[in-house]
Amino acid sequence: MPRIIRLALYQKLRELPEMQDFQRDFELLSGLKLTFVDELGLGDDCAAEASPLCAAMKESAAGRAACSRLRHGLFADATEHPACAMCDSGLAEVVVPVRISGIPAGFFVFGGVAVETPNPPSRHKSRHLLRKAGVEIDDAALDQLLDASPVLSREKLEAYQRIAHLAAKQIALKVTDQLADPEAQMPPAVLKACGFIRARGLVDDISLALVARHCAVSEGHLSRMFHHATGLTFREYVAQVRVEHAKALLLSTPRGVTEIAYESGFQSLSQFHRVFRKAFSSTPGAMRRQRHMDAAAHQTK
Repeated sequence: MPRIIRLALYQKLRELPEMQDFQRDFELLSGLKLTFVDELGLGDDCAAEASPLCAAMKESAAGRAACSRLRHGLFADATEHPACAMCDSGLAEVVVPVRISGIPAGFFVFGGVAVETPNPPSRHKSRHLLRKAGVEIDDAALDQLLDASPVLSREKLEAYQRIAHLAAKQIALKVTDQLADPEAQMPPAVLKACGFIRARGLVDDISLALVARHCAVSEGHLSRMFHHATGLTFREYVAQVRVEHAKALLLSTPRGVTEIAYESGFQSLSQFHRVFRKAFSSTPGAMRRQRHMDAAAHQTK
């Protein structure tokens, strides 16, 4: 299924009152920040840090790379069931998959907690692993950050993991009838319109009227069918096709941002940056830098 449709699932889930209620209730009960990110680990609140130590890790390139390795490893492990792992600093992170009729729609992420009160052996292990990863944090500062990190027993962490997994299933069940297998349920005219947009939307100033004529339906009818089937308006879908193409070029070629923006069909840099940030909660430059750091970190593993 195209990522554009999966992204529509993610956006619909994010806006569900039940989803927002659960995130708020989980945080009130556990004291832990619960983020909901898309299948690539992107989202409006994915940059929120769980503890002062997590924030300190993000202050260096090596620290950001270490955090990225851990989280993306968890995403890979949590395709069907929750996954939990300890980071180099000694804190636990949990990732819980949210799937709609077998379609990966996103992940719950929480953690940044110690599963035991820091002691001399655990502090020594954290210092060793951080130095091995190239993360430079002064010993005294690390001790202070560890002491400031929330402590949660392993039993409680596993209980919160089960609660989040159960909630993910319940939320999915509530919307399965509405969102299940959206591509298979798409009207032929919408599938034809999507194909036409993907083929022509990068080079032409494509319009609803043009696509409606191509699909032999009225503009109003196509607009209503399109929004109902994809969860996106016609203009939102066109923008998403363009920004996905731009992202692919950004991460796979050395081309400049300006060149990529215009090649992907955007009429101005300001429009490109606005659409890109809305789609990925990141700037083009920041995403490219993060990919370079992830690649460098993978090579050093």
